[in-house]
Amino acid sequence: MMAKSFALIYSFIIFVKINVCLGSFFDIHYPDVFVTAEQGGNLTIRAGPDGGDIIMIPQGNGTVFIGQTDMLKLFEIVNSLPPVWSEKSPHGTLGTFLGGKMVSLSVSAQDPENGKVTYEKVSGALPPGVNLDKITGAITGRIPDVDATYEFGIRVTDSHGKYADQIFSIDTRERDQCLSTPCLHGGTCSDDIDDFVCACPKPYGGKTCQTNCASMAIGIDLNRKKIPDAQMSCHYCSGDSAGVDGRLHAPQGWLGVNTNSWLQVDLGREMELHAVANQGYTSSGYYITNYNIKYSMDGNTFLDLKNGTSKLDFSGSSSVNSVIKHSFPTPFKARFVRFIPKTYQGKPGMRVELYGCDV
Repeated sequence: MMAKSFALIYSFIIFVKINVCLGSFFDIHYPDVFVTAEQGGNLTIRAGPDGGDIIMIPQGNGTVFIGQTDMLKLFEIVNSLPPVWSEKSPHGTLGTFLGGKMVSLSVSAQDPENGKVTYEKVSGALPPGVNLDKITGAITGRIPDVDATYEFGIRVTDSHGKYADQIFSIDTRERDQCLSTPCLHGGTCSDDIDDFVCACPKPYGGKTCQTNCASMAIGIDLNRKKIPDAQMSCHYCSGDSAGVDGRLHAPQGWLGVNTNSWLQVDLGREMELHAVANQGYTSSGYYITNYNIKYSMDGNTFLDLKNGTSKLDFSGSSSVNSVIKHSFPTPFKARFVRFIPKTYQGKPGMRVELYGCDV
């Protein structure tokens, strides 16, 4: 029965008999009226014979309480209906979408009592990167680049706790990431999940083969300093010479003792190296005429840089200012690089830079 039916008024006169046990009282504390029975006593309100009613008529925003229970609110909850999904939210698929596409969908339901409703995913899974707005029912986000069907249940709930569930699904289709021909300079594209990989021809590198790696200084050079001082070291150094002195364009340069000496650079990460450059020591009496290179991934096991079966020899610079640059016949990957003097004048001295790209 709806709350307003609680206040039906019949046309006949209602006779109300109030039976109160001895010791009860009828009290008025304006604007309130109290009818109180003795402790343990009963209060009986009985309508007249022949089908009389008991009528309680609260005024304005008033209500009827029994104990702590709001009876009108209780009747409202009992008689309320659950939300109804709209025709715009049919059971089943919400559509098929291509990977990478931004989507903006919505599901909606109405409360028969015109109250507010909220939405919640109660089962299954939305596509990764796609979210449900609990207030509006909007489904938005970026579709993942995979072939899949995502099925999920959404519950719409009204202010009385009444709810209705609905099952939906979204189909996703992988997009060929190579359709846009992203690889430059003749690079070969391979499609991947939500991504692509370019196989770049020498000497190019980077995500889309956009970088000429043979011209990309990694930052040993003092004028382009990216490699921290702590990542430069040396072995069997002359006097107070240190690894950090071995930067290209450094004021002096690194100075070793003999062919057992070496200068080492930790790149901080694996890189693909394409070229090397060097200058001599600032004293014209000290320079390297030829040097070799060793490289490593872990800093423990080093390999000789070879051309086939023979170590590669690189000519050094005997000039204080001149820079000699060599491209490697085949780019190689390394994190640690050592410069090993082979022949030198006076003492082996040099300043270096490497060129390459991130792997």
